Amino acid sequence: MTVNEHASSKRLFIALPIPSAANHSLDKYCQQLDEQYESSRIRYTPINNRHLTLAFLGQLDSTQVVDATEAVQQIQHTPIYLKLTAIERFPDAQSRIITALPEPSSQLRSLHRQLQQALEQQGFPGMTRPFRPHVTLARMKYNKEHLAIALNPPIDMMVSEVILYESQRIDTSTVYIPRAKTALNKSTPSRIKKK
Repeated sequence: MTVNEHASSKRLFIALPIPSAANHSLDKYCQQLDEQYESSRIRYTPINNRHLTLAFLGQLDSTQVVDATEAVQQIQHTPIYLKLTAIERFPDAQSRIITALPEPSSQLRSLHRQLQQALEQQGFPGMTRPFRPHVTLARMKYNKEHLAIALNPPIDMMVSEVILYESQRIDTSTVYIPRAKTALNKSTPSRIKKK
């Protein structure tokens, strides 16, 4: 990809948004992290950026953006009930990434399979990595202490839409902008018109 092509491309991913009530509950556990570790070592994910990734697509040109939108809009699935049960380092115990993890969900696996099939029909390559759902809460700079917090009670959440996000760098911050979405309880998907 040339410099000009890279400038005109968009960095996209498909994810489930985190409902506000679940975000509020997660904030309480983030406060617990602050009490347990030096807050200066933790960089938190902004609440508006929290999500559960279904597929990372990377840099896409305009044609691929249309294809990704079509894939999202092909999804027809019931709402997803998830239960967040733990906060741990991800993907392993030495990682600096701190995440909230859901308990295994057949609904989530079903949705993920359906999305992968829709993406492959639009010409995207099949995913080679195993699907490991998580919600990124923060990044810890230096501390390598063991971290495992049981969410008790678990955080229940019902997710009723899938969103195609564009990741944009604005000044020193990263923002995730919805570009298309599909409701999980309707047969007619909705599209967000670009302003």
